[in-house]
Amino acid sequence: MPDWRIIQGDCLAVLPTMEAGSVQCVVTSPPYWGLRDYGIGEQGIGLELTMGEYIDKLVRVFREVRRVLRDDGTCWVNLGDSYCSQGRERTAGSSDNGVGRGNAPGPRISDDGLKPKDLCGIPWRVALALQADGWYLRSDIIWAKPNPMPESCTDRPTKSHEHVFLLSKRPRYYYDAEAVKEQQSTEPHAPGNRSFAAERTDFSSGRQDQVWAADGKRNLRDVWHIATQAYPEAHFATYPEKLVEPCIKAGSAARACGKCGAPWERIVEKPEMMKVDPSGLDRFGSGQAGVHRKVGQAYQNWREDNPDVTTGWRPTCKHKDDTTSSLILDPFCGSGTTGAVAVRLGRRFVGIEMNPEYIRLAERRIGKASEEHATPLLDGVGNV
Repeated sequence: MPDWRIIQGDCLAVLPTMEAGSVQCVVTSPPYWGLRDYGIGEQGIGLELTMGEYIDKLVRVFREVRRVLRDDGTCWVNLGDSYCSQGRERTAGSSDNGVGRGNAPGPRISDDGLKPKDLCGIPWRVALALQADGWYLRSDIIWAKPNPMPESCTDRPTKSHEHVFLLSKRPRYYYDAEAVKEQQSTEPHAPGNRSFAAERTDFSSGRQDQVWAADGKRNLRDVWHIATQAYPEAHFATYPEKLVEPCIKAGSAARACGKCGAPWERIVEKPEMMKVDPSGLDRFGSGQAGVHRKVGQAYQNWREDNPDVTTGWRPTCKHKDDTTSSLILDPFCGSGTTGAVAVRLGRRFVGIEMNPEYIRLAERRIGKASEEHATPLLDGVGNV
């Protein structure tokens, strides 16, 4: 059964007590600026009077996150934006002051230079501040929502996306690209399709006796179309589990060293490249286009019978120990979405949360996920 726990307290107070370099992957969504009062008195983050105060506090939090993160670890941060209001009297959910995350005074006009109705640009301001503080900013992922929160505004488009930033401590880090690959289009002329290798010259001449087809999958793209997902017991905004899954799958492993925590990496056996004799393909069309159509169909059929196969796992450290799994951290645990996904994927989890009501909710949710998936989903050679 996966190991997990939730620590009550302010993350700025709890993180310094954690062991340096102990966490493999962080997946979190900090409170958005000015969009919700979480009802716990001294709310740690989100109700600052100025945008600068909010950003500075997040930089401090993620400086501690960087300390507890392994050198080969990754940090995935989900942030949404907000609009500047006329003053403290307006509430989140009004036309130009948020996305309905609860009753909270909105961001006010201040020396940040924001004007009434300005989009604050919080996600990118935070990302650039973290980059300036030492993080590597590796990717800006767009979470595109097919079912966004309705808005009553009539002078701008309805907001239907948020950002997920991928950050790292080092230029090289653990990333299991195979775990999150997507199926590639089999149409030869689809934009960005690389079904065929570099040997593509003069197909129609008959002088080339082989056409080589490459891997039928593609790397995970940076626009994720994922519907919002309500959690029945939560009366506040939560991000969907499907948004968390690729982050944990790519950034951690269900097998890790019990001595140093290093993740084990996947061993992938790829089939030999498909070989096609292009002679006699005129009936499918003349020239390069006809050859492409024929090879594309043959390749599609071939890939169905010859997928890449995970044949095993190997250590990334010298210990050859796989008695544990990667540790996942969420310093803003909330309802426990990250924790539930982590234990379901056979990872360990630690969360930090101030609100005791949210902790009880998260403990029920993660506990249920842990019981349903008492053993890791990773078998001897399979996927997570």
